[in-house]
Amino acid sequence: MDTTRLIGGRFRVKDRPVSGAMGDVWPAEDTKLGRTVALKFLARRRLRQQGAPTEFTDWTVKRFGREGVAMARVSHAHVAQIYDTGEHEGELYIVMEYIQGRSLAGHLKEGPTLTLERTVRWTREICEGLDAAHQRDVLHHDIKPDNIMITNEGDVKIVDFGLASLADVTQSHTGVGTALYKAPERWSGSLGSVRSDLYSVGCVLYEMLTGRPPFGGPQDDPMTVGRMHQDDTPAPPSAHRPGVPDQLDVIVRILLEKDPGDRPRSAEAVALVMSDIQHVLGAEDKVVESGRGHLPEALNGSTRHSERIEVLDRRIFELQLRFGPYDQKVIEARMEHADLTGRSGDARGAAALFNRLGRDCQDFFGPYDTQALNAFEEVARWIARSEGGNRSGTGTLS
Repeated sequence: MDTTRLIGGRFRVKDRPVSGAMGDVWPAEDTKLGRTVALKFLARRRLRQQGAPTEFTDWTVKRFGREGVAMARVSHAHVAQIYDTGEHEGELYIVMEYIQGRSLAGHLKEGPTLTLERTVRWTREICEGLDAAHQRDVLHHDIKPDNIMITNEGDVKIVDFGLASLADVTQSHTGVGTALYKAPERWSGSLGSVRSDLYSVGCVLYEMLTGRPPFGGPQDDPMTVGRMHQDDTPAPPSAHRPGVPDQLDVIVRILLEKDPGDRPRSAEAVALVMSDIQHVLGAEDKVVESGRGHLPEALNGSTRHSERIEVLDRRIFELQLRFGPYDQKVIEARMEHADLTGRSGDARGAAALFNRLGRDCQDFFGPYDTQALNAFEEVARWIARSEGGNRSGTGTLS
């Protein structure tokens, strides 16, 4: 390709390209706006030489153009911005934000295992970027460490939205990089969905936590890896890395569910959960019992109650991740959790939990929602019990 003349009448190539399976990325100067951009070319000739299907026709060209138009509408801090699309000497290209940094794959190769704080923060940012794209009905189709850039400031930028949707058209299902992170349903021929992207996030999170993908490795036969995705269940991350919080084991398990309907409903839901965990972890890579962080210290009920509360706490966590905070199953589980907290001896804790539930129901369903009113009745009941216990000198709270 002749790079001595301006590409698209305005872009001047500045350096050598970085080559990938789908094409080359050239740093270039935008002579019109005076900024550095990245020009990513879709190498049609090379793909055909490598055995890509000959059906790469006008339909795929139009699809590529539509993807560029869609992504141009997505403006988010954790998504590499697409500025324009074009064609030069018969090769399609997109004009992208130039990112100074390196890929997550590069970070994973240098070892040792990433800190928990960094893992949780980057997973949150990946999901925030994905959610912004999903809100525009744009799927990525190829979330993997190579397509997640980490800037020199330590922030996530998801790349390759403009090309990833073409991967299944221009490549077979046997690409190793894709095989390690591809959802089970996509091995059966499905084009994928929001929850397919989230499965890939689960694979990436697993690798950040353990240093290895959940199934196979780059040296393994891709079709064998595909059967693993469809049939096998990986060991929890904590089995490979002692000290991984229980909540992260749960998140990984739900993200890697075989049935898409059993995975989280949205990238936003995962981002919110990761944000909560990030607050608990703080800036240190340490073991925390984050699954019970909101329970009051005064809780000193029986062992049976404590175990049931812990089970309910995990159950609520899973239901919220799958169905959202206001699903009926979540509300019923929160009711049971608050009531059991009171019966364990923590009346004030029960009142606080019911009060929070009542306010949440009012915010979502309206001020006269029956569930909210029932929750507030429980608040009064448990407050009365708490005050009665303190007056009689038999209460368990200080």
